[in-house]
Amino acid sequence: MPNVSHDTLHGFLPGRPKALNRALDLLGLGIPPGVTTETFPTDASGAPKMFTRQMDSVLRVVRPDGHEPFILLVEAQTRVETKKETSWPYYIAYLRDRYKLEVVLLVLCVDTATAAWAARPLRTGLGRPTQVTVPHVLGPSNVPRMSRIQDASADLDFAAFCLWINSNDPDIEGILTVVGEALAQDTDREAQDDLAGLIEDGLGSEHARKIWRNLMETLFTPRRGTIVGDARLAGQEEGRVEGKAELLLRLMKRRGFPMTEEIRQRVTTCTDMPVLDLWFDRAIDATTLDEVFAAPSATGLIPAPAQSPEQPAALSQGLSTPDTSTD
Repeated sequence: MPNVSHDTLHGFLPGRPKALNRALDLLGLGIPPGVTTETFPTDASGAPKMFTRQMDSVLRVVRPDGHEPFILLVEAQTRVETKKETSWPYYIAYLRDRYKLEVVLLVLCVDTATAAWAARPLRTGLGRPTQVTVPHVLGPSNVPRMSRIQDASADLDFAAFCLWINSNDPDIEGILTVVGEALAQDTDREAQDDLAGLIEDGLGSEHARKIWRNLMETLFTPRRGTIVGDARLAGQEEGRVEGKAELLLRLMKRRGFPMTEEIRQRVTTCTDMPVLDLWFDRAIDATTLDEVFAAPSATGLIPAPAQSPEQPAALSQGLSTPDTSTD
């Protein structure tokens, strides 16, 4: 079933010809640097549409050496799916017939077992095969692990691609750290924010995503004014608010205040960090819940207890009430 990491994996290279060129180099196809690409429709259902056949990414790749363009079908495969053994040959035949160009099937795999399965020739026919489909596969065995910051810095897009392919590596934390350090050195803050968000989207493991989030919080602060940066900063702020609310509830429980559902709702639904900070500070010494939740005064201090009309309260600055009597 397609998900965010699956879609990021196959959809990343089409918009980044330099990284795509390096990926094709790994296949030994002899394509020189400088390709350009055009995205083609991915619907291979045909007509009439009895059922949907959806490919992952389809590109028309223009070579810089004057040779005829070719169609590149990019499929992301995170696990073994036997139905692909029939759908892949169909996709190739469909694209070959529609565009009258050579078709290259590239399967991207994030583990060695899936890569070995995807690389098997797919044959159909009696006696000698009528058709043979042999996918090109990029997986952990033939995609480099980024182990040096300078290598990752040289091409951050390709480093991100290599990171995803090797995301199940036992040393994923080390790989993430190398790519994170390289990304932190990038001076283009908008591109930095965008790629940081894409890298997180492409990680299929929640464990790896958690490591990446911690690295990003440590290495750089996302820039405000970008979609990814603002979203990440908003997420960080939300996490701080939730953490403060949890600490406040724990403190109130330790202080012996009655923890009713109404009180819990009041604390957990508050999204104003300064108010939570004020309640927390009050809860340290307060003896009643009224003291904790009293409305903040103009100066941010705990309001003085209500006084009887005969004994007006002193001014908040600590001055005496002025004498209003007349001679």
